[in-house]
Amino acid sequence: IDDRLRDLGYDPAYHETLRKREEEERKTADQYHELEKAQAAFEPLQRQMDDVSKQHEIAEKEFTDISTQSQQAVERYEKEKRDLPDLIAQEREFNDLKEKENILRMQVGGAQQAVDVLKGLQERRKEIEARLQDLRVEITRYRTLERSCGKDGVPALLIEQALPELENQANDILDRLTAGSMSVRFVTQAEYKSKKRDDKKETLDIMIHDSAGTRAYELFSGGEAFRVNFAIRLALARVLAQRAGARLQTLVIDEGFGSQDTQGKQRLIEAINLVQHDFKKILVITHLEELKDAFPARIEVEKSPLGSTVRVIA
Repeated sequence: IDDRLRDLGYDPAYHETLRKREEEERKTADQYHELEKAQAAFEPLQRQMDDVSKQHEIAEKEFTDISTQSQQAVERYEKEKRDLPDLIAQEREFNDLKEKENILRMQVGGAQQAVDVLKGLQERRKEIEARLQDLRVEITRYRTLERSCGKDGVPALLIEQALPELENQANDILDRLTAGSMSVRFVTQAEYKSKKRDDKKETLDIMIHDSAGTRAYELFSGGEAFRVNFAIRLALARVLAQRAGARLQTLVIDEGFGSQDTQGKQRLIEAINLVQHDFKKILVITHLEELKDAFPARIEVEKSPLGSTVRVIA
């Protein structure tokens, strides 16, 4: 490298001199740029100073005008003050008038308050009359609704319309449960105890017909009553589902087998199997051991000192 530098004629001292000159010229260029910036900033300031000077001249002229007007106003005030009447007498008269005005204002205020109260009472009366009219209409509607929902209204019409179908469905199921030995009939009207009345009272009695004749539901034993209950409840569910346009999904039978004799249990199981296609799921809850094998699948719950356990048997 040194040989190459000698061939090129490189002079370190001269190179250092040029570098220092370049640094000085760079500082001079920076100062020149700063000067240009200062000149550029000076021109707006000069214009601003000119504007301030003009505004100052205008303000001095306005101040002079205002001073002249103020002096003129003071002179007019002094002149008019000399021509004013007796201030004490005028003040006394003013106070008297002010007192009379206050009295009149109080009287007007009382009258206005009475008028406002009267207007409020009139508005309140209108509101009460409107509310009373609404209440009369509402009372009429409630009375109509009460008659419609009473025993002689819509419920009676619905019961009369549904009872034939409900009776047929219940008898169909009861026929399966009792091998045709029992049937049910719904009575919706009965005679009054008083012989003086020709009309009949609205009622809903369940009459059961069997080999012993026709008796009221209350006179049957637990096993027989359960079969009638089962038939009526299942029939009611069917009728409601048909009217709603839906299919019954689940049937739950909680106990009830304990009140049946052996033949009654078998018929009840047969009836459940006969209606199983009407339901998606049938759940039978019982504690009787002899009924474990009567259904295809079961859930056994066993209680022990450590708690209850559940076992599914399919």
